[in-house]
Amino acid sequence: MAKVKGKVRAIAWLLSLVYFASYIMRINFTVLIVKVCGELGREKSELAIIVTALTITYGLGQIICGIVGDKIKPKTMILCGIVLAAVCNISFVFTSNIILMTVIWGINGLAHAMFWPPIVRLMAQSLTEAEYSYASVRVTWGSSLATILLYLLCPVLLLFMSWRYIMLLCAVLGLIIMVAWVILAPKLFEKTPNIDTPLPKSNEKNKKEGVPLPKYVILPLALIMLGIVIQGSLRDGVTTWMPSYLNEVFNLGEEFSIFITVILAIFSMISFTVFDFINRRFFKDEVLTASVIFTIAAVCGVALYLTNIFGIATLSILFMSLLVACMHGTNLMLIAIAPKRFKNTGKVSTYSGIMNACTYVGASISIYGFSALSDWGATILIWAFISILATIICLFAVKRWRKFRKEYDEKDE
Repeated sequence: MAKVKGKVRAIAWLLSLVYFASYIMRINFTVLIVKVCGELGREKSELAIIVTALTITYGLGQIICGIVGDKIKPKTMILCGIVLAAVCNISFVFTSNIILMTVIWGINGLAHAMFWPPIVRLMAQSLTEAEYSYASVRVTWGSSLATILLYLLCPVLLLFMSWRYIMLLCAVLGLIIMVAWVILAPKLFEKTPNIDTPLPKSNEKNKKEGVPLPKYVILPLALIMLGIVIQGSLRDGVTTWMPSYLNEVFNLGEEFSIFITVILAIFSMISFTVFDFINRRFFKDEVLTASVIFTIAAVCGVALYLTNIFGIATLSILFMSLLVACMHGTNLMLIAIAPKRFKNTGKVSTYSGIMNACTYVGASISIYGFSALSDWGATILIWAFISILATIICLFAVKRWRKFRKEYDEKDE
C-alpha cells in the first residue's frame, strides 16, 4: 500500500477510537456478569435476558440506524450514539431491578447501533479505495483493543472496586472520547463532500436519491448476506461456547475462559491485518477473499475435530482461535469493505446496517442452536460443514459481484 497521508491516518484512528468507545460501553456488562450475579444473588441464566435484550435491539437497530444514517449527518449520529450509550451505562449502575436493567441495556443496544453505519458512510465519503482498506482495519482494531482491555483489567479492578464503579469508569471513558470526537471530527471531515455530490447523473432526482442498483446485484447481495449470517453464527457461536468446550473436554477450569477470550481478541487483530493484505495483494475482491477464508475455516474445523478425538488441548485452542480469527477476517471483507460498493446509491449507511444486522441473526441462531447439541464432536463437524457451505455461497456470488463493481462502483473512481 502506498504511503498513507497524515489526515487519513488521523481519520482512521479517530474512528477506531470511537469504535473502541462503543465496545467499552457495550460488552462491559458481559465481562462483569459473573460478579453482578454474585452481588445481586441471581443465577447467570436470570441475567442472560439483559444481554439478550442488547443483542436484539442492536441487531434491529443496525437496520433502523442504517436507514436513518443516510438522512442525517453521520457525525451527528455518532455523537448521539456516544452520549446515549454513556447515559445508559451511568443509569445502569443505579438499579438492581432486572426488568429496569433489561430496558436500559436494550436502549444501550440501540445507542451502539448508531456507530457502525455512519462510520462506514464517513469512510466511503472521505477515502479512496486504498485509504478505505487502511482505515477499515484500524477501525476494527478498536473492537479488539477494547475487548483485550476489559478482559485484562476488569479482574484486577474488581479486587479494589465494585462492578458498578467499573461501569461508571467505562461511561467516563466514553464521554472523554466524545469530547475528542466533538473537537476533532469537524476538522477532519470539514471538506468531506456530501455523499450525493459525485453521482454521475445530472438529473435532479438522481442527485437526490442516488443511482439505482442494477437488478443483477440482488442475487449476489442475497448470497453475501447469507454468508454473513453463517459468519456471525461461527464467530459468536464458537466464541461463546469455547470456554465450555475446554472446561468439559479438557477440565481446564472456568477461570481459563478470561484468558482464552483475550487470546481470541489478539488473534482477531492479527487476522484483520493478514487478510486485508491477502485481499489487496492477491485477490483484490472481498467476496472471493471471503470464500478463501471460509475454506481455511473449514480446514480448521476438520483439524479441530481430529484434535478433539485425540484429546490434544493445546491444538484445540489453536484451531478454535484460528477459526474465530477467520470469521473476523470475513467480517472485515463482507461487512467493512463490501458496503462501500453501494456509495453511489446514496444509501451506503443503509446497506451497511442491513448487512451488519445479518451477523446478529447468525449469532442469535448459533448461541442457542449450538447449545442444543449434546455431542461436541458433532458440533465441531457442523462448524466445518457450514464453513464449506459459506465457501460455496460466496463463490456463487463472485462473478456477478465483480460485474457489479466494474459497472457500478469502480467506473466513477
